[in-house]
Amino acid sequence: MLYKKRTMPNELKGLLSLTRRLPASHEKQSEIQKELYQYKAGYEGEQEYDKYMTEFTPAYPHAILHDLYLKQNGFYFQIDSLLITPSEIVVTEVKNYSYKTVITSSPTQFIKVYPNGDRKVVRNPIVEVERKIHFLQQWLKSRNIDIPISGLIIFKHDNEIEFQNSEPEMKIAFTYEAPSYFRELNVQNEILKKQMIAKLSREMLQQHKEYTISPLTEKYGIDINDITPGVICPNCDRIGMQWAKKKWNCAHCQHSGQTEHQKAVEDWFLLIQPKMTNREFRYFTKIDNRHVARGLLAKTNLQVIGERKAAHYIFKKEFAAQ
Repeated sequence: MLYKKRTMPNELKGLLSLTRRLPASHEKQSEIQKELYQYKAGYEGEQEYDKYMTEFTPAYPHAILHDLYLKQNGFYFQIDSLLITPSEIVVTEVKNYSYKTVITSSPTQFIKVYPNGDRKVVRNPIVEVERKIHFLQQWLKSRNIDIPISGLIIFKHDNEIEFQNSEPEMKIAFTYEAPSYFRELNVQNEILKKQMIAKLSREMLQQHKEYTISPLTEKYGIDINDITPGVICPNCDRIGMQWAKKKWNCAHCQHSGQTEHQKAVEDWFLLIQPKMTNREFRYFTKIDNRHVARGLLAKTNLQVIGERKAAHYIFKKEFAAQ
């Protein structure tokens, strides 16, 4: 049973917003486009994995949770995908590399090979999974749960992989192979009954914390005045919708609606800073009337902190950094 679906990560949301609101000639555009390409590729690999996992419908009770973010002993750890079965738990790490990857042993290295022959050692995903398994074991132990945990590295179907010497002990497969791999798991030893799997999954959902990021203008050293304000039309993607007659109106494609400002608010938190005042909302959405602004802010997923001139808004689900 799928307990948690995957959603677009805030890093990708922020980069998409940044490319829209930053002038095409800005000096940081090239760097941001490279980052955007990498994040999009990673998310596409995860989406492909999720698509194939819909084929996994075993007879035994199980739980699938995508993009889980937990905390143990003061440390956060993120799991791309988690499968809970009656006899073991599998932590899956999904990768989508643009170029050929050579995997060596003794020592284990993942080497990206570029078309021109250049080689670059990238972070070892096996070590990443082992770290996540360690913290997950501790997280479960604190809840008196003792169950084997294994790791799985998944690559997108069109990634080219070459093993040198021998394959690593941790299983490495392609997205389309995942359902078959999971179907072959030995689930004879029942450690977790159906009710316990459901209870554990619900607690993971309760303890899950939305992964948050630093405002991207801070991360990339961009002056906030370089960010173009305005409400973006969801139909034609142009900036500059106007509020009139109790709705947002696009002069370019004639699209109209009442909630288009909500994406602008999210953009502010992702790009500028983790709080917003009524004045800042008016500046970023190009609204003149503070009473209209207050009414629109009241219909967003925001919490008011303070009163009168000292009042500001924060997201109930944070977008700010830890």
